[in-house]
Amino acid sequence: METVVILIMFMVGLSFVLKLTFMSPWQMLAEVVVLALATVSTTDIAISQSKIQISEWLQTPDLMLDLAVLLTLDVALQIAFCLCMISDPIKLKGRIVKNILLFIPGLLIFPVAFYLLVQIIFSNAGMDFNNLSYSLGVAITVLIPLLVYGARYLLPEDSERLEVIFYINCIIGLLGIIATVNGRTATTGVNDVNIYSLLAIIGIAVIGSIIGLVLFRKNQNKHNNQL
Repeated sequence: METVVILIMFMVGLSFVLKLTFMSPWQMLAEVVVLALATVSTTDIAISQSKIQISEWLQTPDLMLDLAVLLTLDVALQIAFCLCMISDPIKLKGRIVKNILLFIPGLLIFPVAFYLLVQIIFSNAGMDFNNLSYSLGVAITVLIPLLVYGARYLLPEDSERLEVIFYINCIIGLLGIIATVNGRTATTGVNDVNIYSLLAIIGIAVIGSIIGLVLFRKNQNKHNNQL
């Protein structure tokens, strides 16, 4: 379970970095500074934690269900951001929604930074905890912009980065389901497979994927023609 959670946190961090590539330098710096300050402000809370307590949290069904709600909301916001970026809204209302989604860094990036701070404190028990938190804040402020420019260099096209953000958040949603279930099921399993239901689900997924691809290509061609 802990491996799944760590993988989710890695994906959340990657999605956060890619999203910052769509901001101007000062906007990106503002987002990074807010994250660094929020992380440093949780030092006292991080000091009071223990490895056993965190492990117990990851095995608590009610807490995992609460986190699943936050994860689902975060994934929905990031996917909505991707859709708004390719739709190129003309009306003022659409542009406002687009900017709001752009400046929401990701609801899960703050718990990820807090978890990282806790792990650093655990690994350096003999050092001053405040210095460790300040060092992490400085590292966040310096390293994340470097990763952002690195992502822009590796993926120069906006459409490519949007696709990666979309796929990453789809994976986060699937991993969130695995982490939430945690070996439990809501209903009793059966040995028989309903072929018609399975084919219907596959058909819906295929049709939805085709429609999404067609709409994306149409908007991309329209945008290229305008240029």
